[in-house]
Amino acid sequence: MGPSGRSLGTGTGRAATVQNALVHDRGVGSMRPGERIKAFWVTVRERSAGGARLRRRIVATVAMALFVGGLLVAIGFGAFVLALLAALLIVIAVVALVAFWPEMRSHLGVWARRRRARSRTFFAALLPLWRQTLLHADRGIRGVHRSSAVASASVGRRASALGRTAAAYCSSTARALIGTAHSTTTRIASRLPQPDRRGTALRLNAAGTQYRRDGRYDEAVECHRRAVEILRALDDRQAVALTQSNLALALSHAGDDGWAIGLFEEAASTLHDLGDEEHEAQIMANLGLAHRRHGRREEGDNVLELALSKLTPASSAYQAIEAEL
Repeated sequence: MGPSGRSLGTGTGRAATVQNALVHDRGVGSMRPGERIKAFWVTVRERSAGGARLRRRIVATVAMALFVGGLLVAIGFGAFVLALLAALLIVIAVVALVAFWPEMRSHLGVWARRRRARSRTFFAALLPLWRQTLLHADRGIRGVHRSSAVASASVGRRASALGRTAAAYCSSTARALIGTAHSTTTRIASRLPQPDRRGTALRLNAAGTQYRRDGRYDEAVECHRRAVEILRALDDRQAVALTQSNLALALSHAGDDGWAIGLFEEAASTLHDLGDEEHEAQIMANLGLAHRRHGRREEGDNVLELALSKLTPASSAYQAIEAEL
């Protein structure tokens, strides 16, 4: 019984093992891709000799792949490794989608059927309420029409009388309000801060002077011209004359001799009338230099001597003009 039984038991176990292996092979062949993947992960996770051996193989394969990838990167094939990793990720994503799509589709189908059933139930309960609401609204509208027809006749007569009284009152009130608004607007406008036009003129004058020094004469002429217009509006004759002198200097350098001479003479005349001899002499000196610059040396010297006669020998302007002579 002992040896025979052991032999019989061993034979029976081998037959059973073979039969189970055959059944297992047939099952794997008939499995869908999702079931194969699940069966693979079950084998990897189970605590058995086969599972441990499979895990060691996976770790060894990953380590070998990392080693090969690092070697390729080290020798300059990083782009190839990145492309391979991208392709591997795409393959894994596609396999996962194919494996789990039937299950996802079944879950989505169940969810869609539930939503449709709930929607039908909701609208079935809502329809009677909607009809009842429309009925009450129709009745309310008809009642409002009847009430308004009755009330409009009596209200119309009262409204006509009230309208005439209100029109007369509104007319007188409107005239009073317009007068008050006009006076208030005038008072507020007088208190508002006025724009700093003098500061704007000073900034334009300074910008024009800098443009002239940089050789940008057209831009200098435009800045000085705008400054002269602002100062004329402010009725500041002295500032206008000094700014005209700057404008004349820019025009003289730009080649417009005729306009420049006229501006110099006008500015000097204004300062003479105001009794500002020092600035008058400086402008006359600019006029003399302009004559010299355009080849009229004798005329320029005469004007410079005249300017010199209006200054005291101790002034810096006197010394500058004397140096020119």
